[in-house]
Parts: sequence; C-alpha cells; structure tokens
Amino acid sequence: QVWKSQAQGTVPWPSDHSRLASSKQVKMFECRVCAVNPFTALFGETPAKPESKETKKKKNTTNSSSKRNEKSFQPRSEAEVEAAVRQWAQYAHPRAREFFASPQQLHDVLVQLAKGTDKNEDPITGTEEKCVYWYGDVTKDDLQAAIRMVKPGESDESVTYVNRVLAFIFATDDSFDKLMQLPKEPFKMSCGDQLCVHLSHISLATSSEP
Repeated sequence: QVWKSQAQGTVPWPSDHSRLASSKQVKMFECRVCAVNPFTALFGETPAKPESKETKKKKNTTNSSSKRNEKSFQPRSEAEVEAAVRQWAQYAHPRAREFFASPQQLHDVLVQLAKGTDKNEDPITGTEEKCVYWYGDVTKDDLQAAIRMVKPGESDESVTYVNRVLAFIFATDDSFDKLMQLPKEPFKMSCGDQLCVHLSHISLATSSEP
C-alpha cells in the first residue's frame, strides 16, 4: 500500500509498522510552529458539549451529508477493543507518548476510538477506499465526530473533535506542523463525510472551508 502523496492534501497513512517506525518517517516531535504544548496549539477551545443519544438519533435522519447508517453498527467486544488498541498503539507517534501524562491516558483514548467505530472497520490501517464511520458522540451544533477525554496538561475531562485527536496521535511531523497552522475547527474529510474518521481521509483544511 502506497501512502497518499502530500500533493493530494491528505495525512500520510501507515501501511505497516516497520514503515511507520523508520527513522525517516517517525522522528521525535519538535514543534516548529510555536513554543507551547502542541496539543493545546492544535485543539484550542473546547467545542460545545455533544448531543445526548436521544437527540442525536432524532437529528441523525436529517444529516444528509453523511452516509453513516446507525442500524448497521456492529460494536467490538471487550476482547476486540483491546486487540484493536494494541494494534493501533504501535502506530502512535512519539509526540503522543510524550504529551499524555501516562500510557493509560493514551490507552483510554484508543479504547474510545475502538468503541466508537465498527468492529469490521479500521480507521488507522484500513483501506483508504472505504470510509470508517463514527458511532460515538457528535457535537451539538454541527454534528461533528467528538470524543470525551482528559487532554495532556489538564485534569478535567473535556470534549474535542475525533479527527483532531487522530492527527495528534498518528500524523507525521510534516502533516502535523501544517495542521497546527489551520483554524482550530474540525478538519475537513477528503471523502466529504464529516462523520468519517479514517486517518487517511483527513485533509489539510478545516470543515468550514468550501
């Protein structure tokens, strides 16, 4: 599997662990944009609290921009969740291990990612030809995929966009530096579906851009 090129405007996407772990493609993170915590620089303000499940279900029928079908969702078992987390942890960029206070915090975020996606889909290493839909929380106003977590350097749980979390944990240095310069909004998905959370579909643009 060949990575998407930078010219296509999407985040490079790992096809195997050895490729991701090569010295050329994974370097210890150095923020070239600012001198603050890169997690803070990337995430900025916390978005509005996510919808309740009842409200989300009512609005889901009007979200014509997404092809997600909640009736088709097949959740992972606890064993499948842990297996997915172990696999994805191999691809985490050193910046994630550096800025999360403990391995458990990173583990907890990956658990939410596993629980919010279908057991037959993989948002990190799955084929880029297929969207991976989010079945977890969505933001109240604009129905963006959202996740609850304790951000590095903070003690209280807050809500943030799933595609920004994915970029923080898995994006290469070059793509991450470019993403940090964008407005602190959900990233635009190249597939056109904002409830898709496939890493390879994250574009170097925000959802408010045409």
